[in-house]
Amino acid sequence: MYEKVCSFISENNLIEDNDRIVVGVSGGADSVCLLNILHRLSRNRNIRLFAVHINHGLRGTEADLDEEFVKKICVQWGIELFSFSYDVRRIASCEGLTEEEAGRYIRYRTFYDVCEKNACSKIAVAHNKNDNAETFLFNLFRGSGIKGLTGMQPKRTATDGHNIDIIRPLLCVERKEIEAYLQSEGISYRTDSSNLSDDYTRNRIRNRILAYAAEEINRQAIKNIHEASLRLQEAWDYIEDNISLCYKEIVECRSNEYRIPVKALLKEAAIIQKGLIRHIIEKMTGRLRDLEAKHIDAVLALCGRQVGKLVQLPYGIVAEREYDNILLRHISSRSRENSLVEPVTVKIPGTTRITGRDLIVITELFEYKKDMQIPKNSCIKWFDYDKIKNAVEIRSRREGDYLCINSSGGIKKLKDYFIDVKIPKSLRDNQLLVTDGSHVIWIPEAGSRISEYYKVDKSTRNILLMKLINMEGDYYDRQDKSIDSGGTDREENQGAGTADKQ
Repeated sequence: MYEKVCSFISENNLIEDNDRIVVGVSGGADSVCLLNILHRLSRNRNIRLFAVHINHGLRGTEADLDEEFVKKICVQWGIELFSFSYDVRRIASCEGLTEEEAGRYIRYRTFYDVCEKNACSKIAVAHNKNDNAETFLFNLFRGSGIKGLTGMQPKRTATDGHNIDIIRPLLCVERKEIEAYLQSEGISYRTDSSNLSDDYTRNRIRNRILAYAAEEINRQAIKNIHEASLRLQEAWDYIEDNISLCYKEIVECRSNEYRIPVKALLKEAAIIQKGLIRHIIEKMTGRLRDLEAKHIDAVLALCGRQVGKLVQLPYGIVAEREYDNILLRHISSRSRENSLVEPVTVKIPGTTRITGRDLIVITELFEYKKDMQIPKNSCIKWFDYDKIKNAVEIRSRREGDYLCINSSGGIKKLKDYFIDVKIPKSLRDNQLLVTDGSHVIWIPEAGSRISEYYKVDKSTRNILLMKLINMEGDYYDRQDKSIDSGGTDREENQGAGTADKQ
């Protein structure tokens, strides 16, 4: 079995020379087997192991004996050990978690701490095929989609900000192979009595359902379930690639608000539509644990609803039907770009900062000369300066605001203009406006529209140039990469698991 595990490690690139690895060791057969195999492997490669044992405070003297046993084997094999004790029952009660959830949270928090203090980049846990089969059935019974049925992966990167890989070197073997290996090597281990009870859901799956399936239906049940999860993983990889492609092609993200064009969404297959919604919510929150199929269906149902309809989702997210889009955003706050604009008088010429937006406006004055090329750019505009009657302000909308919509002097109320260009009602009060009294000179966000009245023409003598720059290199600078604003594009950070054991 040692060679089988080593081949699996190599095939999945789980361990490399010079790795420093934290190994979770409970004292049970699986974790003792894992520690022994990695110890043997480390003698042939430059690998440093750090064993971590956690006493959850749930089994009294039995747990203390487990800790003493782990200390003994670590001394015997020359492996540094870090032992910790926690009152998991109390933590679960305080945090509103099950004991299983609290135990997992404590384990990984501890693993990460030990990794950080010892410059480790990997955590090895002892999951095997039996654990994967249990996870498959557990997720199936909970109503999981395809992703949940792909089971455990040989390696995954921590999704909570730690640059650490979780590796599962024993995922290629069954528990009976592990026990046979330990027996052949003369290695003892501890048996956790709580694993024999049916108090926990996973124990009932293990002790009743899987045991029955292997005895009464097919002796290869665990192997077959494990292999089914691998085939589903292949299918999911293909689906996920298409979801990512769809996301890049149709979704607009600005300040953690996501807009999905309804027409483009409805052209996709149903599984891509649902996957896209899940993908966006995971990007917004970093988790999917409380998200159910009914939530996804409710968001997609907005495609057929009227403007303004809302769906409340877990994690404080709301989905809203706009004119042509579905908007996903956090309930608690709007983005900084959509916060109300504190009125500010524009310095002409000069530089003006827009409070709360990380935006600045740079203005210049110069004389217009025949055949000058007016820039066709969404964030640099020229205006006929001599037509401006008041101090130029940047602000949010007010009652009575209007703009000139044609060369004949036709006027439209700002409210009506917003309706025409399908600006959602929830966003209208927060649009950035450049104004001359009640006359709107420029609306940078809503199609970068300027009033016809202030456009440069043959009679223009003096030009006011206005250049809008986002100091974080976000929305405006993306409109035209030729603008030298000092900004750069920011990559989106990409972002539930099952209960891991030591």
